[in-house]
Amino acid sequence: MALCVTEEAGPAAARALDALLPEEPHLEYANFRPVAARPGAAVALHRERWLAGDAVALLVARDGDAPVAALRLAERPFETAHFELPMASLSLPVAPPEPAARAAALGPLYAAALERLRGAGFRHVAARVSTRDREGAWAAQDAGARWVDTQVSWMCPLSGVPHDEALPGRLRIESHGRESVGALPEASWRRLADWGGEAFDRGPLVFDRTLPAERARAIYREWTARVMGGEWADAVVVALDGDEVVAFISMLELPEVSRAAGEKVCGRGLGATLPEYRGLFTAIQREMIARRPLGAAWMENETQSATIGSINVYAKLGFRYLRSTCTFHARLDGASPCA
Repeated sequence: MALCVTEEAGPAAARALDALLPEEPHLEYANFRPVAARPGAAVALHRERWLAGDAVALLVARDGDAPVAALRLAERPFETAHFELPMASLSLPVAPPEPAARAAALGPLYAAALERLRGAGFRHVAARVSTRDREGAWAAQDAGARWVDTQVSWMCPLSGVPHDEALPGRLRIESHGRESVGALPEASWRRLADWGGEAFDRGPLVFDRTLPAERARAIYREWTARVMGGEWADAVVVALDGDEVVAFISMLELPEVSRAAGEKVCGRGLGATLPEYRGLFTAIQREMIARRPLGAAWMENETQSATIGSINVYAKLGFRYLRSTCTFHARLDGASPCA
């Protein structure tokens, strides 16, 4: 197979995706029941995502005129600002399901993607690959990327069924929208944000030794501040002890996933609980299921595979396993591990 890798857009990119997406064996949400029940929904979801106008580039590997694989390159604006380092991401690849053909296509494609980003001035790239994709994981590593994390994703059916678990003491739970959560005094959630900044000890940014460890751990504090300020949440369920927020879980609407599923799906959530309130994480999840914030039917949660406590809660509450992915990082500027 003599491949060439080209940057494509517009109708040419759309035609390539129309050929590649239906054959990709690791499409996200393809095994999510509401999406799987609607023929073509998973392909339409990813076609919409891939053709969105915020990509740095869309690279297509071709054998003659035939497209055989593709990668989407995008900027990571929040991480770029946080680390003061131009950072980019690579989508999960689309490629042939047959192992030899997949490996032959993805090897040059990942190499070309890193070179394209390097030429554009990016100094760091994160690539996600399904844990079931042997060839994709190998190609990312052959291109120079290192494993930094494995994530597990779950779908929680929001049934709206009340539960009978009482909260102890002065604890109470409130539901907030974007505006009302932003109106909470910063002093009410600052200790929780600071705790997250100290306790966040795993995840791809922390495990990447080319990034400053203190700044990587502090990223959870910044995430929490953006959630509680109303910037990164459409809905937030908070647990309060008196006037202090001691636990929360947030969510954003996923409009493209909702269209594919025919039901409202939320995700991209963040959550935290102060350490002295053991068990409250389970209680706040039960409240989310009963209250159905935003009228959602499903909530997608993701956690690191090393976060055993969260995984046990998700399993206990009947969350449904969705997928697992590996993250690989590469420095494009030759930076060495930090001290």
